[in-house]
Amino acid sequence: MSVDPRARLACPPTSYGRPVVAEAYAVEPVVEPDVPSPAAYRAGMLLSLMGRSREALTITQISAQLGLPKSSVSNLLTSLGAADMVRRGPRGWHLAYRVLELSHSMLISASMVTEFRRTVAGLPLLSGETTLLAVLDGLDVVYVARNDGSQPVRFVNETGSRTPAVVTALGKAMLAALEPDELEARLDRVTRLPRPTERSHRTTAALRADLAAIRERGFSVDDEQGVTGVICLGVAVTVDPTPTAVSVTMISRRATPEYRPRLVGELRTLALNLFRADQL
Repeated sequence: MSVDPRARLACPPTSYGRPVVAEAYAVEPVVEPDVPSPAAYRAGMLLSLMGRSREALTITQISAQLGLPKSSVSNLLTSLGAADMVRRGPRGWHLAYRVLELSHSMLISASMVTEFRRTVAGLPLLSGETTLLAVLDGLDVVYVARNDGSQPVRFVNETGSRTPAVVTALGKAMLAALEPDELEARLDRVTRLPRPTERSHRTTAALRADLAAIRERGFSVDDEQGVTGVICLGVAVTVDPTPTAVSVTMISRRATPEYRPRLVGELRTLALNLFRADQL
């Protein structure tokens, strides 16, 4: 899942069923790369843009956000519509169900998702908590699987949705696991980080210090940086070929100093099982 992180606009995280207003990453302008098939590249960027939008998009909006002529956008939409990838509604264009079918096909064929569900069910603590599996796409976390357990935190972040990596335990665990050059490639053009809460990192220097601490202790903590009143703990699974991590999420008051190490221990067991499953 390789997407230029410099072209990413991030969806805001959510809490208790209500979106939290967050700023997207501020990035420098992106020049379209030299690719063999510009039309295919533009179609991919158009689908990515529509996937990040919570509402229908008009040709004018798509043109403005992708920097393409309206005539080109219209031609792309017509072609994608013929392939059942997009559809036109009364207020604009949406992704069509064919995209969902392709995503579902990818997920149900992944051995890691199967192992995630099997392992979580057998872990005494994580089986009762909101436990997540996600991958890193540019500077966004994309949710792949979820266990709600008996102590669920109400998430609008369903499977397939995305959140800025820098305000999540999942994202920070994966960023910290990257090679230094790869991490810098993802951060080098970011000029402003998303700040959904008062505890969100304000600068990339603060983020880098956090990532260094994560590498040292071996797990990440989102202490109300993404959602006020919610804490997450995360552990990286692998970075090759796709950065992957697992996390547990709960109301902050439940994450006592005695409970946290036990949760991290089970997350490490889960991550190890997933890593082994990915090698088969």
